[in-house]
Amino acid sequence: MHYRKQAIKVLRHYESGIIKQVAYCSDKDFPIECYKIPKCFEHYELLTQFFNQIGATKELLLSKYCPSYLGFDDMSDGEYNQYFFEIKKGQPLKKLLTELGKTLLPQIPLFKFWAKELLYAFRDITYKSTYCLQKNLSLKNVYVNEIGVKVYLKKIKFGEQRDNDLNYHMHVESQMLKMYAKLLLEMLTNRHESQMNETPLQQLEFLQLDDPELKCILYECLMAEEKTHKMDEEKY
Repeated sequence: MHYRKQAIKVLRHYESGIIKQVAYCSDKDFPIECYKIPKCFEHYELLTQFFNQIGATKELLLSKYCPSYLGFDDMSDGEYNQYFFEIKKGQPLKKLLTELGKTLLPQIPLFKFWAKELLYAFRDITYKSTYCLQKNLSLKNVYVNEIGVKVYLKKIKFGEQRDNDLNYHMHVESQMLKMYAKLLLEMLTNRHESQMNETPLQQLEFLQLDDPELKCILYECLMAEEKTHKMDEEKY
């Protein structure tokens, strides 16, 4: 891809010297996100984390739920290397629910549709990416487009690559299932786990869901990590 050298919007200057800005594709003229990293960069841990981010994003190239990595340019600027990412437009679901002062109801089709789409997104991260998550996903990572028919996950922080071990992968699966259930509970209550006095299981009981299938799914997902630990204890 080729990029126009025109006036662009600078989104953020980081203390490390990294610059986040908007650039434009010269071929199709659509906006992209650009990170400019100084060629003489002393922050090894930040650079390692950034390349982990690129590695994970490359693996998720065929996923429609995460922004794509579009390439880099290390020739046109003598001081910076430039790395380009897709911009997925949308509204943060957390902000949308907070501003409206509402929560989603489990029986409405929109909740069921978003829950299904998020399950597919979690599937992609679990099985298409080989990188660990640095931070659990929450409603702040969920974005929807203007009419709500597309769901994205943004601002995901990836860490090191996972251990290529079956037991380790089972733990990753169980952690992702638990994370998914917590996210659905947050959609139904608009409260993050850190804002609640009760545990997610207590919150599930408090909701008194009329749909037994949804209640069963949430319960099994919330208990997945604990069951995996018990299986390990019995094995060893």
